[in-house]
Amino acid sequence: MEQLVYVSRSVRAVNSAIAMSDILAEARPNNARDGITGCLTAIDGRFVQVIEGEADKLDDLINRLLRDERHTELRVLERRTVAERAFPQWDMLSPVLVTAEIDDLRRLMRDDSGGGLDDFIGPLKTALERQSEVLHEARTLSDRSTLEASNDDEAERTA
Repeated sequence: MEQLVYVSRSVRAVNSAIAMSDILAEARPNNARDGITGCLTAIDGRFVQVIEGEADKLDDLINRLLRDERHTELRVLERRTVAERAFPQWDMLSPVLVTAEIDDLRRLMRDDSGGGLDDFIGPLKTALERQSEVLHEARTLSDRSTLEASNDDEAERTA
């Protein structure tokens, strides 16, 4: 199992949810088929992506990405063998980032050393954890609201 992080320059605006949604809609079925997981985000007209899977599948994906006309200047910052995935449940995730995470990733992209994979994974996982907490809270509130509405309906029927 291997992980890699790359950055590339987008040829059009990708910071919008619609543009990212189009990219993810295409990537997810292919990644699920190939056993690739990871995380993709866009900052300041650049893609930052961590991908993980078997070496030959990552090689195939990188070759496809190099031919993808949506971006240029693809640069692999680090590739390494890992015992387990950082994003095991995500055929491709795109987190919503907050200012601190964006600043961290901007710094890593500017740094000539590129930073290590762990440096990129940290802010992305933080964003994912925050999103999961928000989604969980939203579901809890929605379930509670549905239950209360159901109880109100039942009370009206029995009154």
